[in-house]
Amino acid sequence: MNTPSRTPSRLARTTLALLAALATALATLVAVAAVPAEADSTTIDPQRLERGPDATAAYVDGHTIHDGGTTTRVRGGSVQLLGTRPDGRYVVLVHRDDRWQVRAQKPEGSSRKILGDVPGSFDVVLGGDGTTVVTGRFKSRPRRHTLLRAYDSTSGVLLGTRQRQGYLNPLDADSSTVVYAAENGPVVAWDLASGTGDRVSRRYGYRADLEDDRLVVFTKDPYEGGCTRVSLLSDASQVLWRSCEEAVRAISPDGSHLLTVFLLSDGLGPSEVHVRTVEGEETGRYEVDGFFERFLFEDGDTVLLGAVTRESRGLARCDAGDCELASDLGRGEPWL
Repeated sequence: MNTPSRTPSRLARTTLALLAALATALATLVAVAAVPAEADSTTIDPQRLERGPDATAAYVDGHTIHDGGTTTRVRGGSVQLLGTRPDGRYVVLVHRDDRWQVRAQKPEGSSRKILGDVPGSFDVVLGGDGTTVVTGRFKSRPRRHTLLRAYDSTSGVLLGTRQRQGYLNPLDADSSTVVYAAENGPVVAWDLASGTGDRVSRRYGYRADLEDDRLVVFTKDPYEGGCTRVSLLSDASQVLWRSCEEAVRAISPDGSHLLTVFLLSDGLGPSEVHVRTVEGEETGRYEVDGFFERFLFEDGDTVLLGAVTRESRGLARCDAGDCELASDLGRGEPWL
């Protein structure tokens, strides 16, 4: 009697090999699909762009606020647009009479002082909903500490104060909460009603959006190998995207997209920017033979980029690689 062979037949061996190859191919496809897609690069030259409508997101150029074709001149030695209040008035930080002031500026009209003698421009923010102004005053003596103050953006009424050691950076606020970051972490949500603070993340935070539940942190000093991490503000353990090559410069109004630049960008401005979904998929990449000086979202996925070249400068409106001019052309920088 013949004993059946336990050696697989040629057909069986071939079938097993094909199945193994198919499994490997599927695994490769899954791995590739998990890597965020990259967009083709678009080079922006302002003087070659077709003129489109004026930008509908407000921005300041020198002493003038531009907003959808409306221009408002602001009096002062230096002007920074903090945002817009619910009543439509701009909130501006202005250097007047040798001190910084926060003022409410009526479009195409007059202004009214909200706060006088506030810290410099890096220490004053208007919350995303436009209701609350937060200032941070740092003092090195007798011990390094920062005094945070929150004010109603309409009346100027003081809503609360909080003092902690070290340098504190206010990130966002609404009528009930201020989110701030300590210089080496943590990120704290300060409740204005109770005066208490809850730790949101132990990392150093540099962007936050209360309305859309977004938090952006560095895992550690980026000059020492730190990376960017984007998560939910309500639960920082829910990471949406991570990058060790890019930093976030802006979050879209609906929280769905990010505008990013090279992690260690400094100086005049970067020459390349990326637009990504919060999960990291790249939907646009833009370059300029010069530098970008302005970074804004006009809507959920359309960006406004202030491009500067040797010959000209202008605000480019870009969406998915297509760009048009959203401002008048200005003079370039011949030294580039």
